[in-house]
Amino acid sequence: MKKLSLIIVALLLVLVGCSNDSTEKETSNEQSKSASESKKSELSYEEKQQEIVDFINEDMNEIATHETKANEALATVSGENFKNDTELLAVLTSDVIPEYEKAVEKAKSLDVKVDELKPITAQIEEATSIYYEALLLEKEALEKQDKGLINESNAKGEEYAKAIKEYHETMKKVTSEYGINYQQD
Repeated sequence: MKKLSLIIVALLLVLVGCSNDSTEKETSNEQSKSASESKKSELSYEEKQQEIVDFINEDMNEIATHETKANEALATVSGENFKNDTELLAVLTSDVIPEYEKAVEKAKSLDVKVDELKPITAQIEEATSIYYEALLLEKEALEKQDKGLINESNAKGEEYAKAIKEYHETMKKVTSEYGINYQQD
């Protein structure tokens, strides 16, 4: 278990900042659409843009901050910094898992007004849950000294990486539809 670590230590939910790059040359069709949507008590195009930007810059940034803290703590005792299973287990239990629980809770509490963000919130909730499961499996593997559980944890890490990739693809599509500059760091 000397090289025990999650595959995804290096994979963070790298969420990005974005800016509203829509041009002032909006077509009259888009403006008409926005006006008619506003009359129906729905969000206008511009309001949706702002909601999406805020979602990324505020909500997703909060999740990314918790993930980053958790993964930075994990990196101090895994990979090149690995010393022993006892130290890794201690940091997982005291730092990594509690910090990551905050990311999971934030993902579960996301509430969006823009319909296009609803599937994205589901993707983030799923991805954070997958990674959390990977961490719990790694903890159990260390406690039991079980290589099979390490393999399960690593498989969850790969599943997480796929879920995050899908999230970014969906986010790129939605932000593109709203003229928002979305870049992964």
